[in-house]
Amino acid sequence: MASNSETENTNSKTEEISRGQKIAYGIGAIPHELAVTGVKHLGNQIFNMILHLDSKLVANVFIITRIWDAFTDPFLGNLSDNTRSKWGRRRPYIFGGAIAAGIVFTIIWWVPKGFYNQAELLFWYFMIFTLLHYTAVTVLQVPYNALGYELSSDYHGRTRVFAYRTFFAQIAKFILPGLFFLCQLPVFNGDAMVGVKWVGAATGLTIILLMLPTVIKVKEGHAKQAKSQARVNMAKALKMTWKNAPFRILVLLTFVTIFGSNFVLALGAYVNVYYVAGGDMLFGAELAWWGGAIGTVAAFISIPILTYLSARIGKILCLAICVGLIGVGSILSWWLYTPNYPYLQLITYPFMVMGDMGFWLFVTSMKADICDWDEWKTGLRREGMYGAATGWFQKMTQAITFGGAGYMLAWIGFDAALKEAQPESAIFWMRLIYAILPAILAVVGIIALKFYPMNDKKAYEIQADLEARRASTDINP
Repeated sequence: MASNSETENTNSKTEEISRGQKIAYGIGAIPHELAVTGVKHLGNQIFNMILHLDSKLVANVFIITRIWDAFTDPFLGNLSDNTRSKWGRRRPYIFGGAIAAGIVFTIIWWVPKGFYNQAELLFWYFMIFTLLHYTAVTVLQVPYNALGYELSSDYHGRTRVFAYRTFFAQIAKFILPGLFFLCQLPVFNGDAMVGVKWVGAATGLTIILLMLPTVIKVKEGHAKQAKSQARVNMAKALKMTWKNAPFRILVLLTFVTIFGSNFVLALGAYVNVYYVAGGDMLFGAELAWWGGAIGTVAAFISIPILTYLSARIGKILCLAICVGLIGVGSILSWWLYTPNYPYLQLITYPFMVMGDMGFWLFVTSMKADICDWDEWKTGLRREGMYGAATGWFQKMTQAITFGGAGYMLAWIGFDAALKEAQPESAIFWMRLIYAILPAILAVVGIIALKFYPMNDKKAYEIQADLEARRASTDINP
């Protein structure tokens, strides 16, 4: 891990990106998060809890759609890297993807009433429109991530860029746990299926409108270099990407961390509703919303602290601390999620949210550093492919975890039709997996970080070499 001496390098060049562009890019994190994770926050609740579609069928939708999403990422990443247009390599796709994602997200929740008691129709409706949605998400997400990687060429400046993105992402993460709660407000007369139609439509419109500042305001980086570099075919692009040593370690870390945090997300609603709230869906959703609110406040407070610490003790040590916080929060849930004192669970949220937020802050910044490593080895700027390749592993992990959670619920004996009368054994195993699995995987992630080869000192050496090469060929980022 990076030592203090490794972070004292003062050769960092001045950032070329203005605060206005950082804000414009950061705002895009709100629609990005809503589009990427909105279905995960409502899918089980609406289709399993409310419409009683079998949890295994809901799991199949998550597995198949996320696998599809994962396999479309590399194609879009390579396409974006190879695009040469007067609007740039990234922005046309971001704009089109946001419009498509916003529209299809709305449609997912407008389930025809005639489908409510028809399991096969419900399954195929959810499957088809979720597939369309995640196709649009790929078009939005891959170039949006790539755009962020190329905005700053400064090692710690990249962390500051993604601190803005993380700040705005927390607004979305504050909203997301409350979506199911909003669907059950009295204005909808207690009918969550009426509520989800309007909540879904409002979310879809937000996805479209809040992506506009990014599309209009943000200038793409490495524009001159991108126009002059050779196009790379898919097979060669994939081979070069996998040969990147820091990339492979970061993939392993991302896999184990997402695996743990997504099990928390998938099972959290069930633990709250069926254990803490005794089957009361509205109260369970309210608890999750309060937890999200407290976690968001903690995240906002910790963003500048972590950004400051990153420049003092290094990204790698900060990342290890954040992964550790996820493990601590999950362990505490065993004692703090209790029907006797339901609000006691709120203590866990700062640990979980700060850990998850910090994880994405530093991992995303480190992906930009990996693009430097790649240019150092290959001479090419391929932010799109690296965003897509890491996205592939992230989404495959999400498919496994969200799908696996559905099968796991069926395996332990959970049945939504039983409502609050769930078997005691099902509740026990649900709680145990929720508490233990993320902690174990957090330890694995911290161990993986010890093998990460690109510390602060190495990153500065690579940047200095790249700047010298660009100067010699008169190509600036």
